[in-house]
Amino acid sequence: MRIIRYDESNIKEEVDRCLSCKNPSCEKGCPIHNHIRDFIKALKEDNIEEAKKIVYDNSNLAFICSIVCPHEKNCMGHCILNKAKKEPINIGGIEAYITKDLDNKKDIKFNDKKVAIIGSGPAGINLAIELAKNNIKPTIYEEKNHIGGVLSYGIPDFRLSVRELNKLENLLKMYQVEVHLNKKVDNILFNELLSDYDIVVIASGLTKSRPSGLSYNSHILSASKVLEDYNLKAKYNEGSGSAIFGDVFVMGAGNVAMDVARVVNRLGCNTTIIYRRSLNESPANNEEIEAAKSEGVIFRFLENPVEAKTENNKLVLKIEKMSLGTPDESGRQRPIGTGNYVLEKIDYLIEAIGDIPNLDLNDINNDHGYFITNENFRTNNPKVYAIGDITLGAKTVVEACMSAKICAKDIIDRLKCV
Repeated sequence: MRIIRYDESNIKEEVDRCLSCKNPSCEKGCPIHNHIRDFIKALKEDNIEEAKKIVYDNSNLAFICSIVCPHEKNCMGHCILNKAKKEPINIGGIEAYITKDLDNKKDIKFNDKKVAIIGSGPAGINLAIELAKNNIKPTIYEEKNHIGGVLSYGIPDFRLSVRELNKLENLLKMYQVEVHLNKKVDNILFNELLSDYDIVVIASGLTKSRPSGLSYNSHILSASKVLEDYNLKAKYNEGSGSAIFGDVFVMGAGNVAMDVARVVNRLGCNTTIIYRRSLNESPANNEEIEAAKSEGVIFRFLENPVEAKTENNKLVLKIEKMSLGTPDESGRQRPIGTGNYVLEKIDYLIEAIGDIPNLDLNDINNDHGYFITNENFRTNNPKVYAIGDITLGAKTVVEACMSAKICAKDIIDRLKCV
């Protein structure tokens, strides 16, 4: 696991390892193209304020990304020291050190242009800050009771603390972003927004669990529901939490599967991740897999639940043994059923095989719920954009932020010309 936090006693040693490459490959590996060489150079010169300015000028949610981003695949994975010695600069830890505090407040004088943003996840918030920095007034409409989207409801508190979420709220206040909570946007409200605002941006994320095909009952739960119940209690002291017990299987092997497995493990359950492919095909980051293993989560690969029924208040799973075939469109080896089965009696199965869109707005072109956009995230309606997972599919926080950054630039350029 990477070190998340540095302090004054050890930051110097880490930044001094940086080679300050002329063409830094770490920056090419960063989806939002942070100026990594430059902010590390500022730290080498003991100029923390300059380092902070460099980071925040490019990445409004750097204090979040420093914690939750898959650095091992992105910046650290591309670090030349990783290629040479497998000892990359701990960029995520350095960024977390720099962004302990928010950037200094900027003077904002809103012009007469207004943008409505549907959703307060990382894409929506990053877009709002970018617009506010350029004097365009953003207003966020959020259907839940707290801002943050996946940051609040999906990522557990032991990975992203309430402290960071409070900073997120303070950031919106700093930039005078108006937020309407508990405001679900349906077609009626959407049409009102189109009338009242210059631009409307859909940043609602993926809010519906992908069905596995198993018959639903009280012993089969969605990962998103379990995580939401857990986070509401752990982060906001709301609700009763997740009342799960006993032997629990988590179906899937992405980062969400790792999160929910670690959550139910903390609830005292005997937790097993069951996945139809092998470890090599697991979409989760290596560090998340290792964290789950270190906490006692059991892994069963090349197994796929195909039938479920209840019996004496237990869930009986029929599980098919799998083999691997040729690569599919994802580049991973395709799982193939062998026709060999085993039965398992457990208390709960949690499905963590992904989320899908759950928003249908009149006359906005979509493909199975994913809104279709051009390279600047414009939809077929000239007044409407769509950003984040609702158009990209399930991506990382930093990729959602990058889509917002591209979208913001296009909106700013357009509204300046009006």
